[in-house]
Amino acid sequence: MKKYDAFILPESATHVALLTDVHRCAFTLAEVLITLGIIGVVAALTMPSLIQNHDKQIIETRLQNFYSKINQALLMSEQDKNMMRTDWRPSALCASGTHNSYSCNLKVFNEYFKDYIKYTKLENKQDILYVYFTDGSAAYFTYFGQDITFFPKASKAELSNPKSGKDKFMFAFYPAGASGNRNLYFKNLGVEPYIHSDWDGTKEGLYVTCSNAAKIIQLNSWKIPDDYPYRVHYR
Repeated sequence: MKKYDAFILPESATHVALLTDVHRCAFTLAEVLITLGIIGVVAALTMPSLIQNHDKQIIETRLQNFYSKINQALLMSEQDKNMMRTDWRPSALCASGTHNSYSCNLKVFNEYFKDYIKYTKLENKQDILYVYFTDGSAAYFTYFGQDITFFPKASKAELSNPKSGKDKFMFAFYPAGASGNRNLYFKNLGVEPYIHSDWDGTKEGLYVTCSNAAKIIQLNSWKIPDDYPYRVHYR
């Protein structure tokens, strides 16, 4: 007589799943394609916003870090020289007519910044001093080292026409004062966001030119405001 192995259910079992039940749990190809399509649409809608927010955060952080570090450098320079910055005369370091030259701005950088701020290299590009910082940002110095154009991403400095308020941001260093209304915002201070000479002191007055972009962000606690008129780029 042929013997068969007994099939014993565990005590906790309530039923036996048939093979036909297993097949009902699988997704059809159509269902998989629909799901992937939905995921693709959601990604397409959300990714640009996520990328833009990421770009904004990097630019905000690097602007604030640059402002903090370069002014910390000035403070240490001031202490070492035992001299008030209002007595500094960067123009005295340069020969007449050389205010925008590489040699003039290098002298100013070496005098006030070099020993107190971390950077990876200095470059002479078309007789302009470029400084590359350790965090991947860069800046160039003109007009006796007092006008500073900052790039949150160093590679943007290589563009033929970088956009103010998007790729680059302007700062100024006029401790002894500046012309027009700007004297109120630069005298006795260190490196500050640039403002145009006829600024009326209002938030609205800053929006008339992209040169004031860094000041707009500074007044919003170094956060790009919702009504910021320029679309920033980091990539």
